[in-house]
Amino acid sequence: MKKQASPSAVRTWLSKPVIPVFWDAPPDESPLARASLLFLQGGELSELPDRLRQLRCGPAAHVPVVLHIDLLAGLSSDEAGLRYLAGLGGIQGIITVRSHLVAPARRLGLASILLLFLQDGRSVDRALHVIEQSRPDMVELVPGVAALETADQFQQVPVPRIAGGLIRTPELVRRLLESGCAAVSSSNARLWELNR
Repeated sequence: MKKQASPSAVRTWLSKPVIPVFWDAPPDESPLARASLLFLQGGELSELPDRLRQLRCGPAAHVPVVLHIDLLAGLSSDEAGLRYLAGLGGIQGIITVRSHLVAPARRLGLASILLLFLQDGRSVDRALHVIEQSRPDMVELVPGVAALETADQFQQVPVPRIAGGLIRTPELVRRLLESGCAAVSSSNARLWELNR
């Protein structure tokens, strides 16, 4: 079993403002190499080993990779699926909406990012309760503008917050970081350039 990343180590994964989100690595991987964390999203389970091998052989080989398991076709989002990922190597953590996977991921040495959709007041209250119960390593609040609007309610959350979804401008990235988010995730390669 892999050793679980410590909370302080996980926080170092958020030392840059923008987390690139992708499946197919771009032709120029230098923006990925400047990131402090990568989100791998989409694709099929059969393609995953090749994607990981490509990342581990390129300029971003030193950057931790977190896999969005709910969007990977062919993987069962359960403890057996987590065991497969932990044994595969090259993945340091998972992103999921399934709070019951946080504890098994931890046991298997994978960090967990709990993805929370904030569409109304009830979903915010529920998200705060789920965070308290499951204790993930980080949370990702979607869409990003909702993370901005609910910043006050999440100030006391004991884990780092990431904002994701519908973040299109450097100005919005700046506002989200100022509101208390540790980073933003984006598939917009123009925003990856903010990592210097």
